Amino acid sequence: MSRTQEFALRCSSNDETSHREIVRQQYNFSPPDTTTEGEDYSVDLDSVTNLELLIIPDISGGHARASLAQLRIGSNTTTPNERSN
Repeated sequence: MSRTQEFALRCSSNDETSHREIVRQQYNFSPPDTTTEGEDYSVDLDSVTNLELLIIPDISGGHARASLAQLRIGSNTTTPNERSN
């Protein structure tokens, strides 16, 4: 089944009442040729305390399923002073 899937990653901190969008991406799947998609993003999330991942398996409203095989969230161990050098 061909479909367009969308995901959005949003964040907030403890003092925010709503989430702000970090990234929104759409993918077109047309099996059997395109069945998976992988992406790498690097964003500065200083003071972020909440992350929200929204996945819409088929933006047309069809009965598709989406799965998430891996989600890695890392931390940059350098200090702000080290980043500017």
